[in-house]
Amino acid sequence: MSMDDRTSPRPRGLAQIILALSPADGLVAVPVGEQYRWADTALRLTPGFDRRPDGTYALRDVDTSKPNLLALAENARRHRVFLFGGARTYLGDYATALADGLPGTWTVKVEVYAHPLRQEDLVPILWDAGELIDSVEHARIPYGVHLTNGAGIELILVERPGSAHEYLLGAFASATFDDNYADPHAPSSVVLPSDAAHAAGLVTGTFLPAYEQTVHERLLAVVEAAHGRLEELHATWTAIQQSGRYSDGIRLNPAALGHIAQQYLEEGSVEWRRLRPHAAELLSRMRPAAGAEDSASLDRLHELLHSDAAISSWPAAPSESAALPPGTVETLRRWRTDAPALLRQARATRPVGPATTVRLALPAAGKAAPFVPERALRSR
Repeated sequence: MSMDDRTSPRPRGLAQIILALSPADGLVAVPVGEQYRWADTALRLTPGFDRRPDGTYALRDVDTSKPNLLALAENARRHRVFLFGGARTYLGDYATALADGLPGTWTVKVEVYAHPLRQEDLVPILWDAGELIDSVEHARIPYGVHLTNGAGIELILVERPGSAHEYLLGAFASATFDDNYADPHAPSSVVLPSDAAHAAGLVTGTFLPAYEQTVHERLLAVVEAAHGRLEELHATWTAIQQSGRYSDGIRLNPAALGHIAQQYLEEGSVEWRRLRPHAAELLSRMRPAAGAEDSASLDRLHELLHSDAAISSWPAAPSESAALPPGTVETLRRWRTDAPALLRQARATRPVGPATTVRLALPAAGKAAPFVPERALRSR
């Protein structure tokens, strides 16, 4: 049996089995590597190791496990599998202890990235500006734990590469976003110590407040930019409609005006579809400051953003009619009337946390955002 007590897997291309002790599950074995199927086969052929739904194996009775370990060593040798382990607690147990110390109720799910390509799948969906994303890109992360609280927060916990007693905790972005890689609003992952109670204090007091702050800032920036674009479209269309001319003075006939109306509808539709989920999420996270007028506006916005009529008023493709559908015009009007209250309250009720100053990722309100095709929201 080849055995190593290092905490990081050996180079790619090998079949490997990570061994870790678990007070709850006994000896846990994780098959990984480009040839992880060899490791999986070795474990399947070894008596006592039960495969679990998450892809790991458990040997429950550690006190009488010597024959099983000898059999595993022989099967590993026959299938060219490298065994290694260390003194670190099984990641699943650490994650459970960490979650028990966090506010609210958390779900803990172990995820095995057996083949390195599975690890690479994490890169575009991680929302991180710290050590975690760098480790996922440049080191081997054989498995991790997904923690969710049922209220929109999704975190990922991994063993810190090269360290026997530390962990890395980072985040996935809010579900309304699907483009998170290298986003300048991203929070920085945190290094956690081996003591889960101490780690939970760091997460509760430092990481989660920073995460909430960055989510708020990102939502605010996106809504400001989209609102600015809709205001610009409205101003341009109103000026043309009133004068019957382009900005360069060219007079427009009714057919040209109809074409411009269609363009306004199409661009406005794209902006609204992109804006709506972010605005709804921003509104749901806010507790309005003083101001009865703003409260009334926010109530109207809540109705607008969750109205099926507002959604259905936007056709998949504009019709050939020169006039804008009344429902579309009304939806835009209602948004433009009450959106300033949302933006004002969002700026006034920013979460207080330890996050550093956040850079704007998008143009400020009142400046045009580039026209891009609508994209479907990420679902995981």
